[in-house]
Amino acid sequence: MTRNKKTTHHRDELFFGQSRTPGNERGWLIVIGNPMIIQGKNNVNGRGFHMVNHLFQSLGTKELKIFFDESGKGADRPNLLGSLSIPKKIYDESDEYRYYNQFLKRMDLKIHWNKYSGDALKRYNLKHLMELLLIYSPFIEFHVIHYHYHYLIGRENFQEREIENTIYLKFPERLIYGQMRGYGNEISVLADIFIEKGTEYKKMQLEQKMKEILNSHSLYRSGNFYTRNCLMLPKNSEIGLEMTDVLLGITRMLIQNPDASSNGKAAKIQFIMELLNNDRFLDFLKNITYFEWRGTQQLQRINFIDYINLFRVKHMKFH
Repeated sequence: MTRNKKTTHHRDELFFGQSRTPGNERGWLIVIGNPMIIQGKNNVNGRGFHMVNHLFQSLGTKELKIFFDESGKGADRPNLLGSLSIPKKIYDESDEYRYYNQFLKRMDLKIHWNKYSGDALKRYNLKHLMELLLIYSPFIEFHVIHYHYHYLIGRENFQEREIENTIYLKFPERLIYGQMRGYGNEISVLADIFIEKGTEYKKMQLEQKMKEILNSHSLYRSGNFYTRNCLMLPKNSEIGLEMTDVLLGITRMLIQNPDASSNGKAAKIQFIMELLNNDRFLDFLKNITYFEWRGTQQLQRINFIDYINLFRVKHMKFH
């Protein structure tokens, strides 16, 4: 998996000074500085470390919170897996994210993309969730894998457990690995990963295995990234998980490009079309890191703007 070299905005938070978020009408300022380098007080398996010694003696540390979810299972195409990375400083310290997380955890805020069918309150919540994304969108990355389930089950001799390991372990690992690697030698990456609790994930102990695999990758490849925590959480625990769920739902509908054959589909189509009229949202979505897999040796990087344009043309209104 290769990183998108077209855009450089997600590196900006490593410079000194201050920066105004593009399109931020309220004038919020992001304090941008060389993030702290973890000192020997930290402990991994009982050992103090300076970002794992020689691998992490860099000039700056990028701390990320990465959120993982899926949309579409089994024969219900398309089958998508997605991961959203947000700088820890923004997620933990900005008033906007702290505010949303507070309301979410108090159950004062409920967000359900699949259940949205035009209800005014649900629409309000979805709209403001996407506005939260856009405030700091230059620093946020969204990666998606579109895999083909029918190809997996069509392979002879492979058992169900092996298929599930591919879907719920190998693909997620590739997604998140792609968000942690590829930075310059003077930037180390420290990540906390959050997975929405699911039956398949729990059965596989995905949170434990994911951390082990990613850190093994870093050691084997002399990487400058480290997974500090990997947690499995229930719904309404983190706004980052809700944001990932909605973005995956929107991405999936763009690929499906359905007719407005029901109230629910019509409401979602209208909502997406309105979002796409926002240039900042359009820029974010057309620059997502999107891969497709149909039994090839490598993930194929696809320009997602083609799906967006096909959707927009189909649902344009001229009268």
